[in-house]
Amino acid sequence: MDTLLLERSSILRSDDGWIDEKLHDSRSRIIPLYNRMVLCTNGKIPTAVYLTHQSFPDFFDLYSQSFFLGIYDGTPYFCINIEHEKLALNFSNNTNVSFQDLKSIISLLRHPCNELLSLANFMLFWHSRNLFCGRCGSKTQSFHAGHVRTCGNTICNEQYYPNMDPAIIALVTYRERCLLGRQKEWPEGMYSTLAGFVEPGEAIEEAVAREVKEEAGISIENIKYQSSQSWLFPNSLMLGFTADAKEDIITINRDELEDVRWFTGEEIRSSPEILPYTNSIAYKLITTWLDGSD
Repeated sequence: MDTLLLERSSILRSDDGWIDEKLHDSRSRIIPLYNRMVLCTNGKIPTAVYLTHQSFPDFFDLYSQSFFLGIYDGTPYFCINIEHEKLALNFSNNTNVSFQDLKSIISLLRHPCNELLSLANFMLFWHSRNLFCGRCGSKTQSFHAGHVRTCGNTICNEQYYPNMDPAIIALVTYRERCLLGRQKEWPEGMYSTLAGFVEPGEAIEEAVAREVKEEAGISIENIKYQSSQSWLFPNSLMLGFTADAKEDIITINRDELEDVRWFTGEEIRSSPEILPYTNSIAYKLITTWLDGSD
């Protein structure tokens, strides 16, 4: 079950009849968001609360305010932005469920719940940032089940599509140690791999070398791509790398990071609380290195 992927079904997004039919199918599931918070069960391990079209009052314009996410295991999934507080309270009017900040619970969620809620969160973010045309300033309108916004000015007719920002994230090693840093606003004691956005005109390998040099003053070599991860907080595509440091003398860029230091595998194993979120690519890069450093 967990190996199934979300079918994006992009060819169906422009089929208004199909979208409307599935929205009103009791087998379809709708993810409600309120102030970009998601409806989940309370407790140590939250799970998403999915609604159906029957959960909404008759006056609610479900079609125009919902976005199609895709199909998982035969079930269509949509998300919807709840703008009215009274309606949001109606969905969370018992002690078992509440609207929660997705980023604070994302590491506790399981597939496909984490993927679906992250995508829903991103869709609302993207729409909120593209309400007006960047070319002529006119209002834009949502089409293709939320995957296109078109300028309402028919002379302009500019179209906007959801996009992601490429960013690199790298585990740098020197002999038996790995390089980790932390930002001031992170949970106390937490460290992670160095990361940053790819700049225009820059190859991703160049971005890895630049970011590590800028943040830690370390020159690197043997830059190797490992894997990627969508990190939709709000819209990053994380490209994971490993690299070897040419030296171990650190010069911290205090404008970027609060601390950067070398860790041995033994130090990390004895203090696992320093690791980043378990569902992050940073965690995967670090633990893969740990497994190979035994």
